[in-house]
Amino acid sequence: MGSSLASVPLKNQEEINGIFEALGSKQKGEIYTLYFEFALSTALRVSDILALRKGNIVNGYVHVHTMKTGLERVIVLNEHCRKRMEDYLGEKKDDDLIFPFKRQWIHKLLKWAADYSGLDSVHISCHTTRKTAAWRFYIESNHDIMKTMYLLGHKSPKETRFYLGINDEEVNLQLIQTTWR
Repeated sequence: MGSSLASVPLKNQEEINGIFEALGSKQKGEIYTLYFEFALSTALRVSDILALRKGNIVNGYVHVHTMKTGLERVIVLNEHCRKRMEDYLGEKKDDDLIFPFKRQWIHKLLKWAADYSGLDSVHISCHTTRKTAAWRFYIESNHDIMKTMYLLGHKSPKETRFYLGINDEEVNLQLIQTTWR
């Protein structure tokens, strides 16, 4: 399995839609697309998502104790994801796992979905959803690195900048589009 540093965020909606379409084409497409939407909606690590039980979601809020950092988080779900999650969890018991998958299966599934949708799967991993969620949050928060840092549970803006892949290439792409006259 590739390291999280090798994974990249999906930065445009067409790429994200392609993954949704690919996952939806599978036999258990409804649960796979729900996993993908939930991962994007929460920006949680795959290990935290796979440990969640029905009882961790109360009134559209995800209550999680993150494994890597030990942080207690309460994350609100957007309306679409909340509704899908409520429908899906309806018959489950509070101690049932929400997504009864192994990390290796998620990795394989996302690689397959990338290939299916015509993306280069070499940079797709379990961590792609977290990076994609962080990138979108960063853009939609008007490039608020501090809020994005908080979302991810990072200790420094430098860590978040590196995580988002903001480097010379990213800055130069913006600079070349800036005209002064």
